[in-house]
Amino acid sequence: MKIYHIRDLATKDLKVTLKDNFEALENYRFQHASGQLENFKALANTKRDIARILTVLKEREKEEQKNSKKN
Repeated sequence: MKIYHIRDLATKDLKVTLKDNFEALENYRFQHASGQLENFKALANTKRDIARILTVLKEREKEEQKNSKKN
C-alpha cells in the first residue's frame, strides 16, 4: 500500500487493515519457516505496510492530543 492510500482511510478502517496485515504476516512467517513461501517480497511488504499504518495512526493520535490542548 502506498502512503497516500493509507492516509485516505478512516482510523477505524486503518485498525482493521492493521489487524489483517498482522494476520497475513503471521501466515507468511509460518510459510517461510516450513519452506512453502514462494514470494519472499510479500513478507517485507507486509512489514512495511504495518509500519506505515502505525505511523499514520500515531500522527493522528498526536494531532488529536494537540487539538484537545488548544480547546
